Amino acid sequence: MEAIAQLGQWRDRYRVPVSAALETLLDDARSLADTAFGDVGGLGLDVAALFASRVEELSRTVEYLQLVAAGRLDRLRTEAAAAPEKARAGRGWVTGWTSKDTDDGGASGRAAAPLGGSGSAREAGPAGRAGFAGEFRSTTEYLRVLLRISTGEARRRLALTETLLPRQGITGEQIEPVHPALATTVASGTVSTRAATLITLTLDKIPRSVPTETVTRVEQALTSAACEYDPDFVGRLARRWLDGLDPDGTEPSEEDLRRFQGAFIRKPKNGLNHLEIFATQEQYESLLTVMNAATNPRLTPDGCGGPAAHPDHPSGAGGLQGGGPGNLDRRSRPQKLLDGLIGACQSALASGGIPANGGLRPQLMATINYEQLFEKVTGTGNNSTGTFTFTGPVPAATLRKLACDADIIPAVLGSEGQILDIGRTSRIFPPHIRKAIAVRDQGCAFPGCTMPAPWCEAHHITYWSHGGPTSTDNGTLLCSHHHHLIHKEHWKITIKTGIPWFTPPPHIDPQQKPRRNHYFRC
Repeated sequence: MEAIAQLGQWRDRYRVPVSAALETLLDDARSLADTAFGDVGGLGLDVAALFASRVEELSRTVEYLQLVAAGRLDRLRTEAAAAPEKARAGRGWVTGWTSKDTDDGGASGRAAAPLGGSGSAREAGPAGRAGFAGEFRSTTEYLRVLLRISTGEARRRLALTETLLPRQGITGEQIEPVHPALATTVASGTVSTRAATLITLTLDKIPRSVPTETVTRVEQALTSAACEYDPDFVGRLARRWLDGLDPDGTEPSEEDLRRFQGAFIRKPKNGLNHLEIFATQEQYESLLTVMNAATNPRLTPDGCGGPAAHPDHPSGAGGLQGGGPGNLDRRSRPQKLLDGLIGACQSALASGGIPANGGLRPQLMATINYEQLFEKVTGTGNNSTGTFTFTGPVPAATLRKLACDADIIPAVLGSEGQILDIGRTSRIFPPHIRKAIAVRDQGCAFPGCTMPAPWCEAHHITYWSHGGPTSTDNGTLLCSHHHHLIHKEHWKITIKTGIPWFTPPPHIDPQQKPRRNHYFRC
């Protein structure tokens, strides 16, 4: 992504004077890695085991340093949000963007030095980095792009910083961490942050009725176990502690229910997508009422009553039952429950009975080349793919099934995928224009953003009040965060070959190099 390239420029060209010891450690580690394979080739079992132990200790120490770095970045972003005039070096908020440079003398003096130029890291580097960090809606997203780690890993590190790092009081005094015993072992490199995450999650699950002394004893016991055993053993011990402290379980409060309820998208398994739901009793009853509509044990493929009754229905199981009319439904109960839920969702999408989203009736939206959609009919092959809004690439065969009961919107595309023609214009973005922009951008067009199209807003590149038309060439999708950002900052948006390009203001990038979002389309 362009964001990674931008951050990589100062990472490679500036040697920020953080710590001479850190630079020495990094150089020594790289030198060790260059010759490690050959050096360990002649080691015996005992010496090789000692080598592995030392490497693991080094890894745990580095993990603690990762927490310290993440905590500092989060604190700086929080302080910048509380004092935007300091973070932006005196720049005020403005509405829209103009070509006039409004940097004052102090700001330009700190940010004018080009990347890789003669300016020091204290002059141009930090100003550019601080400005760029402000373009992300959260520290999690900033860490994801800056460090090239997953969103889950960024959240895990930030969660640990809140409980394992010293805190600062209102008057500036330093307060010990929330879990001091665990924090000490993590800082010494004795316990890994993975084990620390497991322990902190266990401590959070202890009922509030348990005395504080008991919670402290649990923390110490699990920390001692983590110093000697692997995380799997610590996990089993943690479950035993929870079972002993609350064998029957307590009636959850409304706050606890709100804390844990939700639909969680898990990693795919065995070629199937995994969705986990934690619902209240009322929500569960609504789900069961919908799902049980498809659990009639004598429902036949040619009968009526649900999606499974139609073999040609995309979500039906007629093609899997292997029987003709009159055969009993061979689906398992879990398969029937899923079909009932999917059938209800499809009915709601078709009838428009759920709230509008982004100005359009919620619906499944997929993009595929016209020739690829019908290539199976013409006998030209079956290896092409389309794109779903949320789940990404999808086989063309799947889209052909959906096309049997779908609206197909024709759009003329250029060789680079740009939309050439799709219809008329109006003052606001009508559905057919918004769909065209969604097909092109597929999500928030701001560099590095991952927000999908249904959660984005259509933005006039040249404001309507400034004479800008409502068209695909003058429109782009932006999430709410970046939509407000574009209106406040001097970002310039241009359309090149049907693709939105964003030129940052001088205080973000003195060279003002245009960039685009590569997340949805490389």
